[in-house]
Amino acid sequence: MPAEGDAKLAGPAVGGAAILARLRAQRAAAASGAGSGSEAAPSAPDGPATGTAQEIAKNIQAEAEAKGLRSRVASMNEFGFDNLNAKEAPLLVYVASSTGDGDAPDNAAKFYATLRRKSQPAGLLAGIGFTGFGLGDSNYTRFMYVPRAVRQRLLDLGAEQFYDCGEADEVDGIEIGLDKWLEGLWPALKKAAAPEGAAEAVAAAAAAPAAEGSGSGGAASADGEFQGVPPLPRCRVRLAWQEDAGAAAAVRAAEASAPSAADLAQRDPAGEYSAEAPFWAPVIGARYLTTELSGPDRQVLHLELDISGSSMRYSPGDSLGVLPENDPALVQALLERLGLDGDAVFDVAPAEEEGEEQDGGAGGGGAQAAAPAAHHHTERLLPHLRAPCSARRALARGVDLTGPPRKSLLRLLAEHCAAPEERAALLCLCSREGREAYASEVLAARPSLLHLLRRFPSCRPPLAALLDALPPLAARMYSLSCSPLECPGKAQFAFTVVRYRTEQHGEQQGVATSWLHRLCDPIARGATSAAAAGVRLPVFLRRGGGFGPPQSLEIPLLMIGPGTGVTPFRGFLQHRRAQLAAAGSGGAASRGTTWLFFGCRRQDQDYLYQEDLEGFVADGALDHLHVAFSRAQGHKVYVQHLMKRHAGELYKLIDRQGARVYVCGDGAAMAKDVHACLAGILQSEGGLTEAEATERLHEMTRQGRYVRDIWS
Repeated sequence: MPAEGDAKLAGPAVGGAAILARLRAQRAAAASGAGSGSEAAPSAPDGPATGTAQEIAKNIQAEAEAKGLRSRVASMNEFGFDNLNAKEAPLLVYVASSTGDGDAPDNAAKFYATLRRKSQPAGLLAGIGFTGFGLGDSNYTRFMYVPRAVRQRLLDLGAEQFYDCGEADEVDGIEIGLDKWLEGLWPALKKAAAPEGAAEAVAAAAAAPAAEGSGSGGAASADGEFQGVPPLPRCRVRLAWQEDAGAAAAVRAAEASAPSAADLAQRDPAGEYSAEAPFWAPVIGARYLTTELSGPDRQVLHLELDISGSSMRYSPGDSLGVLPENDPALVQALLERLGLDGDAVFDVAPAEEEGEEQDGGAGGGGAQAAAPAAHHHTERLLPHLRAPCSARRALARGVDLTGPPRKSLLRLLAEHCAAPEERAALLCLCSREGREAYASEVLAARPSLLHLLRRFPSCRPPLAALLDALPPLAARMYSLSCSPLECPGKAQFAFTVVRYRTEQHGEQQGVATSWLHRLCDPIARGATSAAAAGVRLPVFLRRGGGFGPPQSLEIPLLMIGPGTGVTPFRGFLQHRRAQLAAAGSGGAASRGTTWLFFGCRRQDQDYLYQEDLEGFVADGALDHLHVAFSRAQGHKVYVQHLMKRHAGELYKLIDRQGARVYVCGDGAAMAKDVHACLAGILQSEGGLTEAEATERLHEMTRQGRYVRDIWS
């Protein structure tokens, strides 16, 4: 059973050619300027927030079925740790990743925590064979932490590895490591799945032509036109529509009054909230950090939440997870396009499996051993929908409607097109031949599901298949911009209201930031008070790990954070100011030097937290503040340009004084330029070669002295 997402368990098989084609197309699009979990197979759970792991796991499972091996795919949380045993999951293929600085993704967190529990008895997982693939980013200190921890814990509890686990670094490109791993997965899986005496039957199944839509090797689509089309995923669920009018009305009433009194009263004594059970924090303040001169396309809001009584205890560098909602207008338009009644209520049940009433051998020799029918145990599918729910609520809060569509979704849509030319167009986008078209029409143009359905009017996908194919609407993480020493009982963060334009689809907007803006703009403009607005946000904490200030005031700090990347450093400096005040004159005398490089467009437009930053200098918490105003002169000036002007001082700070270096912000360009600048300083001022400078930064990363919190 293959796993999908950021932390999933998966069954046998991956659509290698199709997956690699998609990943290469993504990198090609990124290189040309286009905008950047875990999972498993026979039994599979999933894990990264980007959905790459989920896509890989789903393709593994779909191709496994195309080759005659019965399997199922689920997130780790969907599958449930109690179902991880030799009977339910004799073979496990997981695709895993980390979020933040070594945390399990939300859809795997519960499973992962249970797996790592020290009280689990040795031999608990005896009889399970497994392999896995890890996705990671070496920019982070705890690189591959979750994938490696999953592997080690499976071994500790008695599971046996039937094929070497693989890894891929986002920095180098996922396809480099994935390609090699996929080459050996099929023969190893075929051997592991074959019970004694049935190897010949399984070999025949694996060698048989792939079923319709398979993306393995050179397999063509059902129409015979396109090579490398991913296999058609099997829908795992069916929707049981509520026919009792009273029961349906009760569900809708509960949704309309959400959050409920029980939700608002939810308290965890340890302050350990999650996406499944968040704390509903009142918004007690909102203000714009940008001026009207910056224009509507560059607005940054600062929010303040009341978390008193929640028992949440955060530190500078931690992030706040916020659970967003899709735009109501988009949801309504999608309901109309699909011909759905938004008020109709349904529950989720496992789909009936073909041939399950037969002898259990459907799918070819040994397939039943690889993965029993999904509904033979207690896994709960699509828990993010929180069914029973209305169709409107499922689309509004359950699934991602605006992310760039994965090829597995395009394959599903193609299956439900009545017009042959529309089906062919979607299959082409899925194929190897359509790699460039996918990069330009999907990854760069970023169509939403609604855009695709309007482009292909004959497409009428069933809701169950859509809900199963669409990724969950993920929580958005925002760096906290305050210190509990100065803001007890409060949490503050800032965000840019995301708006962008594509040539094909015109003006677009970010899901979470636009939702937050709609809720809090009246407060920020002074049109109403926070108390009168009564806005509450479902939130939870995520630890920053290594991204936090040192406890000792003697350690120098070098902080680099242009744009909203400066927000955590406001918290760092608030914390330091409070520590200095508590230490008195003695502590101030032995403190390390602090530097901050900040960048924005213009001082009169988007100098975020200007009063605070200049106040830190006046108070002595910050020794050196350098601000790059990129548009204030005829040529562009960025933070790395200012860093080069102080190369000698920064080298001494890093090499001789042992400074901690922190970088926060855009990972697509800024973080790479700053990294190159730091390496250049080590070369020019320290006499290191390029290779030596690169290794020195890697060593600092391993030591926790060079920590980056970046996003794409």
